[in-house]
Order: sequence, then structure tokens, then C-alpha cells
Amino acid sequence: MDNRAALRQLLQWKRKELDPVAVGLRPPTGRGRRATGLSQAQVAQLLYVSERTYAQLERGEMPSPAAEFLDRVAEVLRLKERERIALYVYSLGHEPPHPQDPLAGENIPAAWQRAVRQVVSQPCYVNDVAWNVLACNDAFVRMFPRAPDAAAAIPERNLMRYMLLDEAAREHHLVNWKSEWAVPLTAQLRNAVAQHPGNTDLEELDRDISADPVSGPIYRANHVAYVHPNGDTRRMRYPWSGPPQEQDPPDRCCDRHAPSQLGDVTMCAATPLGSPGARFFILLFEPASGRRPEQM
Repeated sequence: MDNRAALRQLLQWKRKELDPVAVGLRPPTGRGRRATGLSQAQVAQLLYVSERTYAQLERGEMPSPAAEFLDRVAEVLRLKERERIALYVYSLGHEPPHPQDPLAGENIPAAWQRAVRQVVSQPCYVNDVAWNVLACNDAFVRMFPRAPDAAAAIPERNLMRYMLLDEAAREHHLVNWKSEWAVPLTAQLRNAVAQHPGNTDLEELDRDISADPVSGPIYRANHVAYVHPNGDTRRMRYPWSGPPQEQDPPDRCCDRHAPSQLGDVTMCAATPLGSPGARFFILLFEPASGRRPEQM
């Protein structure tokens, strides 16, 4: 089936699923058997376009329909997110630039919570479009610097705020912070702020990080085009996993924090399909082998 046929099938099916009365139209009058659902003329009426214009779309003969028009069609025909994605793909050959629901990237299904917690071999987590942690496992919680006698805990629910504003992150946890972490992170933040206007968490991050004396100059001057860290490897400190009798690893960061070891973390990222904009990460840690010098 080609894209035109698939588009026609999708739109005709959705028209037949809708009751004219339910979308604010008058019930059919007069005698005779009537087809179920909406007619092309009724859809065109709801879109405030001519019947010819809508029919052109449904036949797949509209060259490069505007995204705003496709979104209006999705709204009128009450398309679900996956159906809206299909509308874009069949009409334009690519997925929509933004999710239909502005909150789609701010939550995840409950099944993801259980799945993430059940990963035991590697730290993993899910964050929303503003880097708020939505789910994580125990290995991720144990990853952060803490006092030797303190319980493991995430120091900050918002990971971007932690990575760019927390002194422990900048001075102890994220090695080579300025070159390996701050530059790509601030570029990611600039992209997210532009992509999700009106997100209050991102607006707050934008203000606070721009005003910070350490991260602010990097953020304001950053011209790097960078969207996500999938596959990136960066240097960091990780909880010490040596023999119990070996209390202090050779490269422990300081006396204030529990033992840790220097190494490289590789970030493997994916998107939960029901939450566009959210990100699922598995972190793969490799202890240092002398490949790169530490540059704090």
C-alpha cells in the first residue's frame, strides 16, 4: 500500500468513527439510509475550508500540507497520538515535530516505573523534557557522591540543575566538567527551551543557569548544536565496587565523600514511545585504565 492509499484509508476510517452530533453538528434529517460518521463536507465545515480542499488531502493529492493544517485535521477527527503520527508520515513522509499533548513528555506509563526498577546490573533512569527524574533504579540512586555514613539518595530531582549548578557535581562527580559536561549540557538546555516554549521547569532552568556565575557564561556563550547524548562517553566518578576490606580506592575524590573510582560512563538513550520528549538512559561504567588524564 502506498502512502496515498494509506492516508485515504486512515482518514475515511476516522470520519466513519465520529457521530456528527458528538462534534457539534446537527443530526441528519429527512428520509433514506445515511452513511455512518462524517462526510467530507462536514469535515471541511469543521476545518473552515472548502470541501474540495479537504478532499484533496484525503486523496493524498495535497502537496506538502502545512503542519498547522494537519494538526487541525487531527483535532477535528480526534486522532490519537499514534494516528496523528501516521497522518504526518503518510502526508509529509516524516513524524510531527512536536507531540500533540504538551504534557506528553512529562510523564510515563506505570509499566515503565516497574521496568526501570527491575534493572539491577546497570544504573538506569527516565527523565522528562525538563530533566526531572520520573523513574530510576537503585543503582542510579547509589551513583551520586555522599558522605561516608549517609544513605544513598538523589541530591536533586532535576538532573540538569544538579549537573550544572551543584558544587558536588562540578567539583567531584563529573570529571572534566567544563569541557566534557558543561558545553554539551548547556547546548541541550538551549535546544529544549526553544523546543518546549511555556514549560515552566525549563524557563526556571534557563533563568537560574543563565544567572549562575560558573555555568552562566558557558550557557550564554554556547553556540554548539547538540540535542542528545546517546552514545557519548564522558569521565566521571562512580561508587567504589572493590573488595570490602579495601576501604579507600587509590583515586578517591576526597575525605568528605564515600569511596569512589575514576572511570568513563557511556550513555545509551532511548525514547518511551508513549512519552515523546522523555528519555530512558542506561549508563555503562568502565573503570579508568589510564587512557586519559584527569583535568579537573
